[in-house]
Amino acid sequence: MTLRPPRSRNDPCPCGSGKRYKHCHGGDARPQETLAVPASTQPDDLARAALRNGRPDEAVRILVDAFGRSPEDLGTLKLLAEALRGSDPARSRACWERAHERAPDDPETLFFLGDFAREAGDFEEAIRRFEQALAVAPDHPALLNNLGLALEKAGRLDEAEPRFRRALEVAPGDLNALANLAQNLYQLHRFREAAGLFDRLIARMPTAPASIWVNRAICLIDCSEISKAAASFERAVELAPDSANAWRGLGIVRIEQKQFGAAVIALERAMKLDLEDVAAECMLFHANGFECHWRDFDAARARLIEFARNPSPTQVGAVLPFVLQSIDDDPELELRVARRWADTQLVPPSPVRPPRRRPDGRLNLGFVSSDLYEHPVGRLVVGLFERLDRSRYRVFAYSHGPDRADATRARLVAASDGFRVRPSMDAFEIAQSMRDDGVDVAFDLTGFTGTTVVEVLLHRPAPVQVNFLGYTGTMGSSAIDWILTDRFCVPPAFAKHYAERALYVDPCYMPSDTARMLSETPVTRREYGLPEDAVVFSAQMGAYKMKPPVLAAWMRILAEVDGSVLWMRQQSIGLEARLGGLARAHGVDPGRLRYVPSQKVPVYLSRFQLADLFLDATPFGSHTTVNDALFAGLPVLAIAGRSFASRASASQVHAAGLSDLVVTDLDAYVKKAVALARDPAGLRAIGARLREQRASLPLFDLDRYAREFEAAIEYAWANTPET
Repeated sequence: MTLRPPRSRNDPCPCGSGKRYKHCHGGDARPQETLAVPASTQPDDLARAALRNGRPDEAVRILVDAFGRSPEDLGTLKLLAEALRGSDPARSRACWERAHERAPDDPETLFFLGDFAREAGDFEEAIRRFEQALAVAPDHPALLNNLGLALEKAGRLDEAEPRFRRALEVAPGDLNALANLAQNLYQLHRFREAAGLFDRLIARMPTAPASIWVNRAICLIDCSEISKAAASFERAVELAPDSANAWRGLGIVRIEQKQFGAAVIALERAMKLDLEDVAAECMLFHANGFECHWRDFDAARARLIEFARNPSPTQVGAVLPFVLQSIDDDPELELRVARRWADTQLVPPSPVRPPRRRPDGRLNLGFVSSDLYEHPVGRLVVGLFERLDRSRYRVFAYSHGPDRADATRARLVAASDGFRVRPSMDAFEIAQSMRDDGVDVAFDLTGFTGTTVVEVLLHRPAPVQVNFLGYTGTMGSSAIDWILTDRFCVPPAFAKHYAERALYVDPCYMPSDTARMLSETPVTRREYGLPEDAVVFSAQMGAYKMKPPVLAAWMRILAEVDGSVLWMRQQSIGLEARLGGLARAHGVDPGRLRYVPSQKVPVYLSRFQLADLFLDATPFGSHTTVNDALFAGLPVLAIAGRSFASRASASQVHAAGLSDLVVTDLDAYVKKAVALARDPAGLRAIGARLREQRASLPLFDLDRYAREFEAAIEYAWANTPET
């Protein structure tokens, strides 16, 4: 079958790519400098010449006259249908319908009828027509491409993939087939393979549009190829400097690279280009948080919460759940936002749950994370891995991202029956790896804090799936059966605000590795420039958790406690200057803010013993840092909010036997901190008690935790539906 070119090079290409003919299959054609001369005086030839010369009305007059004299001439009827396509689509379609009545199996007629149906949004009819045409003209690339496009529009992405693959097999040089397959795999979130196809497309199409570079970059992010993704976004903004989408993507990847100033510039550009870009505004808020660069914080926060509560139809899913956690503790709102995000931004969950096995009585546990190394998550779970009963469980770990060599990674590898390093696999491939290992219970240790890992469990690699540890909030997806928590973090009355069922490990959901070693070399206040005879408050946490209300509370505490200092993580020069300005505005000498650089874990742990009281943040607490502080013997003052994330620190403080150090609002927080600071002997006694009783505290009884964790696994195994 030969598909005829459209009457004008500005018309859509008949291959179904959606491009103009002159930018697609007509790309090699050139406008004629002289008028086309008809091959003969036959009406059809005269009409074709008129079409080529840009005179469709003349062509229609010729063909109507010819058809009136020869109404049985199928070729004339089809040519008339083509000539009418631009000026009178309804008459054109009627002509194709008449042609179909005369020649029901004519593939060209079926192609155009399918194309009309696709353009009209009747995708099932389009699919039927294209399939009929392929039955007569099998393996025709244009038919395969158009069928694939119609299947995609009908929401049948999986069925479209083999059509595009076949089109590329029979026509390896067809750029449309290559582009369609790449885009299909991108929509299926098969990012690694899609990235390879986008690379092939770019190599063969030097003028590839910015959208190709943007999609390639998104694929690369999900494969942890962050530097390559950044370069791809940079190329996109070069090609399309007015694309808000490209600038937003560049801003997001700059956050991944911890280049927060560059992220702010890119995201502000995106917002200028599209004033309604809520996603850019959300990420700009997040990027500014890493530098405590707040511009009218209260108004910006209120806007994001309003967007979360009442999104416009075009901005559903624009607010990132992880960002919402840092500014609000409403678990019901968090659930709504997580569900919207899962519905609009993530791959649809697989409807098929794998069958249950356990043939030898043991369960295969699979833990997937981007953080299985010297990272808070890795340091928390390693002791649990070591204590799980190997007569009942096998442990498989799936590490996404760069391979690493450190002490925690070595322990994790030794404690696993299988440790799989999957540096550039996408979620689909990691899920398949878990299926190949026969995982029975899968644990997502990253959640919305990562990129690729968040989608692994949506492919349902295991019959039982659990959200655990890395993200203290709901994932909003039906693919995840349970959220492992405790009754303090998620009271039973609040469990309705989580898409997952609550799987309780009490008294605290967080495993605490008791093999952590403090520095063998003593540390002193003097070496860190801390006062020997004044209260030292510690607030060593990520800057994005230090929101203005919390910072203001800290300044109030310093103002009330003479000579006290606030000991924080070392920050950028600009951020430390902003914090100094904030202190000055509250009447506090900026010199009372002290900073400490990042150090190896044993020294980092020992440093906590130099402070008197750890001040946690709200609504998103420090979690692992709180665990480290308590382990080292530093009392922690925590605020218990309403959401999991806002109660996780307080849960640990409770489990450490310090319930009186948990408050519910910032005013009580300031009052309690000041009262504790004015009783330094009492504070020292609390710290001494923590250190002396650590081995017997529920928070640090890891053997007990492991048995409770195993009981929770068995409960989940017995109470998860099989279909």
